[in-house]
Amino acid sequence: MAFRQPVAFYCICLGVGFVGVLASMVPVFSDAEESLGLDLLYQLRGPEQSLANVAIVAIDKESAGALDLPLRASKWPRQLHARLLERLTAWQAAVIAFDLFFYEPKEEAGDRTLASAMERAGNVVLTQAIDRQTLSLPVSAGGRAAHVNIERMLPTLPILADAAVGQAPFPLPKVPVKLNQFWCFWPGSGNVPTTPVVALHVYAGEVFIDFIHLLREVDAVAAETLLAPETGAADVRRMIGLIQPLRNLFENDATLASRALERLGRYSLQVLSADKVQLIRALIRLYATESSRYLNFYGPPATVRTIPYHCLLSPAGSGCDDDEAALLNGAAVFVGQTASNWIETHDSFYTAFSGKSGKDISGVEIAATALANLLEDKAVYPLAPFVNVLLLVGWGVLVAMTGLHFTTAVSAAGLLLLNGIYFSLACFQFRAGGIWYPLVVPMLVQTPMALIAGLIWKYRKVNIDRANIREAFGHYLPDEVVDRLSANLKELSLGGKVFYGICLFTDAQNYTALSERLDPGRLTELMNRYYEVIFKPIKAHGGLVLQVVGDSVMALWSAPEPRPELARAACRAAREVSAAVDDFNRQAGDKAMPTRIGMHAGEMLLGNIGAMDHYEYRPVGDIVNTASRVEGLNKFLGTHLLATREAMGAETDRMSRLVGWFVFKGKSRPVQVYELLDADSFSLEQQALTYRHFEAGLDAFGQRRWDAALKRFDLALQIDASDGPSRYYRRYCQVYREQPPDEAWDGAMHLEQK
Repeated sequence: MAFRQPVAFYCICLGVGFVGVLASMVPVFSDAEESLGLDLLYQLRGPEQSLANVAIVAIDKESAGALDLPLRASKWPRQLHARLLERLTAWQAAVIAFDLFFYEPKEEAGDRTLASAMERAGNVVLTQAIDRQTLSLPVSAGGRAAHVNIERMLPTLPILADAAVGQAPFPLPKVPVKLNQFWCFWPGSGNVPTTPVVALHVYAGEVFIDFIHLLREVDAVAAETLLAPETGAADVRRMIGLIQPLRNLFENDATLASRALERLGRYSLQVLSADKVQLIRALIRLYATESSRYLNFYGPPATVRTIPYHCLLSPAGSGCDDDEAALLNGAAVFVGQTASNWIETHDSFYTAFSGKSGKDISGVEIAATALANLLEDKAVYPLAPFVNVLLLVGWGVLVAMTGLHFTTAVSAAGLLLLNGIYFSLACFQFRAGGIWYPLVVPMLVQTPMALIAGLIWKYRKVNIDRANIREAFGHYLPDEVVDRLSANLKELSLGGKVFYGICLFTDAQNYTALSERLDPGRLTELMNRYYEVIFKPIKAHGGLVLQVVGDSVMALWSAPEPRPELARAACRAAREVSAAVDDFNRQAGDKAMPTRIGMHAGEMLLGNIGAMDHYEYRPVGDIVNTASRVEGLNKFLGTHLLATREAMGAETDRMSRLVGWFVFKGKSRPVQVYELLDADSFSLEQQALTYRHFEAGLDAFGQRRWDAALKRFDLALQIDASDGPSRYYRRYCQVYREQPPDEAWDGAMHLEQK
């Protein structure tokens, strides 16, 4: 089937894009974006300066020690909180939010004193405790147990609730999981506003009337019922009571926020100061947001300006910094426990900065951070769902095109560059405006997928090209050579590489007579069947058929260095070739072609040999020549399958017998030669006895004991008259008995014929 490149190309590109979209919807990847991607952006951005007019009065270990009180804030006397309120009121703090729970009565005098201080301050917001319970539901017999989780706000002590301008919950998880978001409006109790939201309204009380007037200008009918006309300064409690109606108003009209912001942008500084405009914008953004929003942490614990509790109670000259306390004028102040000890306080939370600092952030600092974010209109803004989809699809298409179109090296470099640009842009956007670009899916899912897709694409294309080259050259060159040529046509250049190889030669005895007797068509048909018989075992055992000339075949097993498995494969192939030819000859009748096989091994050069416009791919070296001579030795020994000691490897101790040492014509060094035998030869006792007599005769022959050797060879021939090696050495025993070789003779047979 043809590979339709254009369609497949664009399908893969779009596929990488849509896989990114689907991955972003899987919880494991969305969680990884928060736990890995968002954390990395925070770490690279580093700590930032927190808003100056938000501060924390810390109930910490230092203050507990200075005041001789226990660390747990619930044990502190409420008269002490009243004294703190008097100080903060004197410094004209804009809003005071207690991140402490006052739902249980204590000393009546202390409760009254604190309530009086709250009433005088007129700007105190209390945090309500949340009671979480797990109830078991009744089940029928045989049914599974069921449970339901119930959350409810515990009412604040009435005397204190009446004295405060407002109270609200601030729900945070009670297990040490990473915290990234906070509730602006808590759905657990009907979308009630949380502590930072109520504190924001108290802080922005001076502009609340202006905020309502702005809404009237944008939508007079909808906003008319929110506040009595022209009441002057807004009553704080009434203002807090309007938070939920305002929330409903914005939820029912999705365009109200944008229209209000547009109208606010037209106000001149003569109408409203820049600070007031910023406060009104913060209120509009608050009501336009979801019920929860991502915190934009300023840094590790104590990044938000923190003053120890006891410093504000110390008299002048005691060593505490009154200048720092004076900065509380007009500030939003949160009072709470900051000791970051989970076992003691149960009020510390793991955030993006916890790993680097080794400390968790307390709940009061999270509340202060949330308010500072609201005042600055500062948050972490994930991309809108539609924008996120467009980004992931576009990025997937871009990286996939890069991975598919260019070479592997260029693709890898291009993808690395694109990821560097994307990562730099994500860091810049996060640092500049808190915009949170996804990192995990684009960089850890889509980019590797694009690279892998590119590799598969190129592999598929190479295979198509290789198939075309195979079709053209496969009938004339070995598969391995065709593969190299299809990958790199420079392989056609002259020369080659030096390999260790085992070379196998075959030669058919009756080919000349058959070529005279048969017409070319019948001869070709016969030889094709003959070659198929030879080629099949060779290829089955990893050999390469390199040359076919007439009735001769040359095959090769090559490797960078000698390997035992290479010798085993070659020997098995040679035995199977011999057996297959025997089967072929039994069926061929008068067209039988008994075949001789010779093998030798060693280093050789394998490559393109030739000149001008004619080249051949074949091995070159003495190994090839020796293998051919070993094949020819079969004619003298009356054997069919011979191999040198080098070609045999570890096979010399199994199903083989040594037939002697030979110095071939034109050579100077003797070669140890073995005959490869089949397993059936050893299963016959008489045949095995023949081989033992021959072995003893060969040993005596090498020791110049001609009579003893002759006797052994005769015994072997009496058992098997067709044993060629025994006949060969018997003849030479008779010759050497009459004309012994010189004293320098080493037992090797010198051959004067090829």
